[in-house]
Amino acid sequence: MMPSKAGYWCNLASFAALMAANLATTALPFGVRRTGELRDGLHALLTPAGYTFSIWLLIYGLLTGWVLYPLLRPAREPFSVPPMPVRFLLTCLLSIVRVMLGDHYPLLNLVILLLLVIVAASMYRSTRQILRPAAAEVWFVRLPFSLYFGWISVTALASIDTWVVQTRLLEGRLSGGPWQIGLTLLLLAVGLAGACLVSFRWRDAIVPLTFAWGYGAIAAETQLHRTVGFVSGAGALALIVYALWICFIRSYERD
Repeated sequence: MMPSKAGYWCNLASFAALMAANLATTALPFGVRRTGELRDGLHALLTPAGYTFSIWLLIYGLLTGWVLYPLLRPAREPFSVPPMPVRFLLTCLLSIVRVMLGDHYPLLNLVILLLLVIVAASMYRSTRQILRPAAAEVWFVRLPFSLYFGWISVTALASIDTWVVQTRLLEGRLSGGPWQIGLTLLLLAVGLAGACLVSFRWRDAIVPLTFAWGYGAIAAETQLHRTVGFVSGAGALALIVYALWICFIRSYERD
């Protein structure tokens, strides 16, 4: 087993590599293209408005706290969270590969995203099992991984929709037809149900709020089908109400 601080140093190195890869994409032609802008004029219906991706700034900012706080905290101050260096390294490596691939290999990109969801879910579960977390653990452990797990799940749902369009799985019936709309509504329903189940299990209001951010941004997309826009907007509102109810439940249980 690693010494206590060695795992946190590994997390710092992994995160630094991820940030370097993200910065490199702004200068090198890795083929990064906005989700939904596909070949041959096809358009994925689960395409959020451009401002949505600003949530990554918040996620990366909180993850910076995750990797730095255990190294900088006073020795007398407890920090009961394990560093999870192997899982965090795997998360960063998968993210780096995905950044480098851009949209050139949609199926591989989707597989990587699904693996990220699995690893993120594992890390999220570990952070929710902390008994009586300190304030620092709430801000630097629970919050970043709630946001990350929620957002990578939304991204995976959108990527499934994009992959189906790119590969023309539904042939000529795609591109805005009833099969594509049906698939998109199914994905929205799966995301809504999953966010509610996870949130209720761990009494976590952040996960449904993260989904609400994504669903609201999907509803704001200008090229969206009217039915999908209505359903995603209604889903965002329902998730916000559900998150407030979870907050009420948590307050009631503490009392």
